[in-house]
Amino acid sequence: MNPQVIGMAARAGNVIEALVGKLRPGRHGPAERKPRVISHRSVGDRFALSVRGRVVRMGRSVYVNSTNGTKRSASAQLVSVYRAFDVVEVPFVTVQVSLNGATASGQTDAAGFFAVDLPAANNAGWSNGWHHPQVRVLANEPAVAARDLDAAGEVTGEVTGEVTGDVFVPPTATSLVIVSDLDDTAMDTQSVHQFEMVRKVLFSPADKRSPVDGVPDLYRQLQRGIDGQSDNPICFISSGAWNLYDHIVDYLDLHQLPKGAVYLSDWGSRRRSFRRVSPADKAMHVTKLLTRYSTTPFLLVGDDVIKDPELYADIATRFPQRITAIWIRIVLNDRKRLREIERLRESLQAVGTELVVAADSAVFASHARERAWIPE
Repeated sequence: MNPQVIGMAARAGNVIEALVGKLRPGRHGPAERKPRVISHRSVGDRFALSVRGRVVRMGRSVYVNSTNGTKRSASAQLVSVYRAFDVVEVPFVTVQVSLNGATASGQTDAAGFFAVDLPAANNAGWSNGWHHPQVRVLANEPAVAARDLDAAGEVTGEVTGEVTGDVFVPPTATSLVIVSDLDDTAMDTQSVHQFEMVRKVLFSPADKRSPVDGVPDLYRQLQRGIDGQSDNPICFISSGAWNLYDHIVDYLDLHQLPKGAVYLSDWGSRRRSFRRVSPADKAMHVTKLLTRYSTTPFLLVGDDVIKDPELYADIATRFPQRITAIWIRIVLNDRKRLREIERLRESLQAVGTELVVAADSAVFASHARERAWIPE
């Protein structure tokens, strides 16, 4: 979805809300945006947990996941999406993370994002599995007082604000890191058809949308590995906006895709202006993961709609012998585009990367069995 479209919609919505606020005194309007700490699912290793998230000011409503049976109407979905973009980032405040006696601090950037590495206390090292550090804005920050944040990251004015993060540390014996695109690779977003994509995002909640056929089961098998007992890390990357983080996590959980790290893109804001999203954003996320897990093979999964094949091929060339395979899902079914992708095959073979191009998840599953990534 075009960030400029979102920007115009958010500005129009803000004007309408301000007018309604004037007509109905006592109604909370745009000025009632409250500070919220949003923690993003991330990954770490035995040396440090990478705790990531964002601090923003936003409307009172908090996203309610569909996994608890909550049904959201089309109008409620529209309001929820609007609220997600009607935010003001909180820059340059100190964020503190802590767990099991270990504490570390960092500062939000100009867009309100933070990334803090949390080493284990006494150099003990973190165990594998999910860890849940506490994330808080320090109380002495003038921009956001911690006493104004409740456990959901919303203002109460009474209790200390503290949200729980989600950081995964894979086992030492991890055999594969799976990195998957979201739109049209795991989520059926109809990105080829702009109108349909916008309609789905704005009006279709998670329970009204479907995953790409065969993907949830295949990804769960990849995560469990050949023995069915492994815990391979899976990371979802997308050019979609961080503002939709709650919506995307809700979708992944509701449709039983394996729990994994989520990496999205910064579309800017009305205050900072909406910027053009570049494939370099996705490349940056993959590069950081390759650096963190420097001895583990990677599987990169994308589609043929935009530039996933070229992006992944470039990464494989820069990190020879690290990307064991690239899966490209056919969505466009355009002969010219398929020929462009096929031209990448020879250069990928030279750096030890297999290229699999298919429209059906069964083809990818067959390749995974051939590579002994999943059981027969």
